[in-house]
Amino acid sequence: MNQSISSLSRNSIWLTIAAALAVTAGVIGTLSDISGELIAGTIVLIVYVLLAMAAIREPLIFVAVFLLVLELFPPLYFTRSGETPVYISFFLLPIAVAIVLARFPDIHFSWDPMAKGLMAFLVGTGFSLPFAWWLSGSAVAMEGLSRWFLLSQAALVYYLIRGCARLEATRTEQRTFQILFLGAVLTAAYGVIDFVWPIPLSQHPPAEQFIWLNSTVLRRAQGVFYESSNFANLCGFFLVAATTSFLSRRERYLGVHRSLLSLFMSVLSLAILLTFSRSTWISVIIAVVVSVLVSPFVRIGRGALVFLALAVPLIMLWSYSAELWNYLVSARVGRLIDIFSDPNVATSGRFDTWIRVFSIMREHPQYLIFGIGYKTLPVTRLFHGEIITDNGYLSLLLETGISGLAGLLIFSYSILKTFLRLARSADDRLAFWSAVLFSIWCGELVQLLAADAYTYWRNIIILAALIALTANLAERAERRRPRNVMQ
Repeated sequence: MNQSISSLSRNSIWLTIAAALAVTAGVIGTLSDISGELIAGTIVLIVYVLLAMAAIREPLIFVAVFLLVLELFPPLYFTRSGETPVYISFFLLPIAVAIVLARFPDIHFSWDPMAKGLMAFLVGTGFSLPFAWWLSGSAVAMEGLSRWFLLSQAALVYYLIRGCARLEATRTEQRTFQILFLGAVLTAAYGVIDFVWPIPLSQHPPAEQFIWLNSTVLRRAQGVFYESSNFANLCGFFLVAATTSFLSRRERYLGVHRSLLSLFMSVLSLAILLTFSRSTWISVIIAVVVSVLVSPFVRIGRGALVFLALAVPLIMLWSYSAELWNYLVSARVGRLIDIFSDPNVATSGRFDTWIRVFSIMREHPQYLIFGIGYKTLPVTRLFHGEIITDNGYLSLLLETGISGLAGLLIFSYSILKTFLRLARSADDRLAFWSAVLFSIWCGELVQLLAADAYTYWRNIIILAALIALTANLAERAERRRPRNVMQ
C-alpha cells in the first residue's frame, strides 16, 4: 500500500512539474515577443525530457509510446530530407540509448529461442550488406543498410521488454497488449476514412496504388503507412487476435467489451478489404483456422457472430459502390480462378517475375551464397531494371543468399515450436496469446508467398514486442510452477 502511495506521489509530482513548465512557457510566450514555434519547441522539449526520465525509471513506458507512434504516425518528407522519409519514432531512439546506458546493470537478458532466432535472421540478412557495395555501388548499398537498420529496431524492442522484465507483471506491461490493439483499431479507422474522404498531407505523397474504375480512379486504402499491403498486414495481425479472443470468450485479454470488440473486428476487416490485398485476406483466413485448431478455448458456436462481423464490410462495400464491388469480385477474387490456366494474370504479374528471378539464380549461382544486398532488388541496376519480387522467400534468397533465408527459417521455427507448446499451458493468458502468435506467424508464412512481408519493419517490430511480452508471461509461469508443485 505504501509503495502504491509512493508511486502515486511520484506520478503527481511529475505531472505537476510538467504542468508548471508548460504554463511557464505559455506565460513567457505571452509576455514576450518569442515566436509560437519556439514556444511549441520548448513544450515539446519539456515533454521529451519528462518522457525520458519516466522511461529510464520504467522502460516499458518507452516501449509502449514507441510502438504507439509506429502505429499511429505516418512518415513525413521535408525539403531538407529530400526523398528520405522521416519517422517520428526516430526521435525516440536516443531515449532507448539512455535507458540501456542507465539501466544496463539491471538488465538481465536471456537468450531464449526467439531471441536466438531473431538474431539469426538479422545476422543472416546483414551478411549480404557488403556485397551491395561491391555489386551495386554505395548509393544502393546505403539504401539497403538503412532498411536493415529499420528492421533491426525489432531487436532493440525485444531486448528492452525481455531484459527489463520484472518478477511480477506491471500494470504498464499488462496494458501494452490493450494499447497496441486499440492503436491498430485507430489506424484502421483512419485508413477507412482516408479512403472515403482522402486526407491530403503535403509532407507525404501516397504510394501510387490505384483502383481504375469506369467513372473514377481511387487510391487503395493505405492508412498512415501510405502503402496498402503494409497497412493491411498490421490490421491482419490484430484481426486474428480479435477473432480468436471473441471465439474463445477471452475479450478481457484485449481489454475490450464483447459488443465493442465486434465493432472493432468490422473496422479492421473493412480496412483490409479496402486495401484489396488478396494475400492478406488469405493469410488472415489461414491464421483464424489455425487458431481454432490450436486454441483450447475456442467455441465454434460463436462463429456465426464472427461471420456476421466480417460480413458487414462486404455489405457496406456493396451498398457504397457497385463499381467497387464488381472490381472486387471480377478483378481481385475472380482472377484467382485462372491460377492454372493463366498464373501470371491470376497473380497480377508475379509469376513472370518469379520465373525471371529463378533464371537469374540459375545463371549466377554465386548470388546464392550471400546474395546481392538486403532490400536492393527494387533499386539496383545490376539486372538492368528494378525487380519487385512480391515473394518473400525468393527475395531473401536472391538478396541475402542462403544465410538470410536460413535466418528467417530459424526464426520461424523458434516461434512456431515455442508458441505451439505454450498454447497448451495451464496459464490462461499465456495460452491465449501463444495461440494467437502461433496463428499469426502461420498466416505470415503464407503471405510471404505473395509479398515481401518481412520488410514491413514497423509491423515486425510490433510483432517482436508481442512475442517478447508473451515470453515474459511464459517466464513467470515457469517460475510459479515449482512453488505449485511444492504446495
